[in-house]
Amino acid sequence: MTVIDEHEWKSVLQVAADGSFSAAARHLFVSQPSLSQCIKKIEAELGTKLFDRSQTPLKLTAAGEIYLKNAKIIQHLKSEMVKQTTDLQHLKAGVLTIGSSRTRSSCFLKRPLIEFHRKYPGIRLVVHEHPVAKLMEDILNGSVDFALLYEPLDDGSYQKIHLLKEKTLIAMPWSAWIEEEYGDKQVYPYPKISFAKLHNQPFITLQKGRRMNEIYEKLCQMTKAEPDIVFEANSILDAAEYCAEGMGAALVTDMLAENWNWKTAPFFFEIEEPVEERHLVAAFGKNQHLSEAAKKFLELLKKE
Repeated sequence: MTVIDEHEWKSVLQVAADGSFSAAARHLFVSQPSLSQCIKKIEAELGTKLFDRSQTPLKLTAAGEIYLKNAKIIQHLKSEMVKQTTDLQHLKAGVLTIGSSRTRSSCFLKRPLIEFHRKYPGIRLVVHEHPVAKLMEDILNGSVDFALLYEPLDDGSYQKIHLLKEKTLIAMPWSAWIEEEYGDKQVYPYPKISFAKLHNQPFITLQKGRRMNEIYEKLCQMTKAEPDIVFEANSILDAAEYCAEGMGAALVTDMLAENWNWKTAPFFFEIEEPVEERHLVAAFGKNQHLSEAAKKFLELLKKE
């Protein structure tokens, strides 16, 4: 049997991820017949099927599971080799790949990305924006140098570097009572109100499964408040923008409040009830080599 090449193991990884040849072909920028032939060639060399084609989406066979596991090891080894050899070039060339969310990219990464590029123009910067579960997977398979995630990270497969603590705030559209109470400008430090004040008030929450939605539900239980849900947003950034347009109140972070490029910012309050701070960390694999480029970038993040 010939040694598998990168094209082959990447093809198997993509088909396994997408569950279909057509979707995988689109992501790999190849034709579906070409991809099918590649998989058939691998299966012929191994003498066994990697995918159960009778199921939709495609399922890995037992042999496919073994192949996938080892393909991920090869992918990780290649990533580590690239990082370590790139370090020998003293940041004159290479790639730095960061995992993040849309909100963190917009509010936390923008200035450091610009500053890093000015210092090290030979390093190509890539930001992958994905949900938390996909970012954790990206860390383990080595497709990112590190990802910005919140504690807790229960799995012992990760190393982490603490970056900052975030407070949860209430954002409210400007209204007559806010202007009468506080004037026409944001007050600092943020004034405090109880979450109970939002009972029966228009509110923009986040979709189930988001951590800010968990905080919202805890506050409702704590205060017995039942806000009038007018919209379920996909991100804190979306919720904040709809809030600023007057749709309703929302829970946001102080990082977003202070760093987003607002057209017209809503009014921000601290919450009287106890809300645990969110700890933002840079997470990377337990046995992962952190490149010099990643170390330099993290130094910039710590200054934010």
